[in-house]
Amino acid sequence: MDIEKISKYVLTGLMAISIIIFILFFTIGYDTPYEENPKMNNPQLLDALCIWTYILIAAAAIFMLCSFIMFISQHGLNKSVMYTWGLPILSIAIGAGIGVSNQSETLIINGKEWNDPTKIILTDASMVSIAILAVIAVGVTAWSMVSEISKK
Repeated sequence: MDIEKISKYVLTGLMAISIIIFILFFTIGYDTPYEENPKMNNPQLLDALCIWTYILIAAAAIFMLCSFIMFISQHGLNKSVMYTWGLPILSIAIGAGIGVSNQSETLIINGKEWNDPTKIILTDASMVSIAILAVIAVGVTAWSMVSEISKK
């Protein structure tokens, strides 16, 4: 079987699982009031969503590291490689730093305290990294569009 077909099947499978988890998250008990504070919501499947996010981040990190090692062994290190790999690693490091500074916080998910520092650091690293990379993606896309218009 071709590696491209395998890649498409894996991507399709991961997207399907992600869509199912998000649909379940938003349809099953999403607006259930929190017992101790009825003004807050207590989504029923927030723990499943967090765990799935952790799985995706771990898989992405492993594949990114393998891909980086393979690319460096074949092509060497250059400026574009540093930007391509450096920005995601930097965004995760910034998020992890914020998570380390917020270790005293406690997440309450489905009535249970998630006060394990590893989970808090991973959650903060994920959210901050997503925000930073989204801003970078929008900026690069806008710059690409503007530079393309100026060439015409």
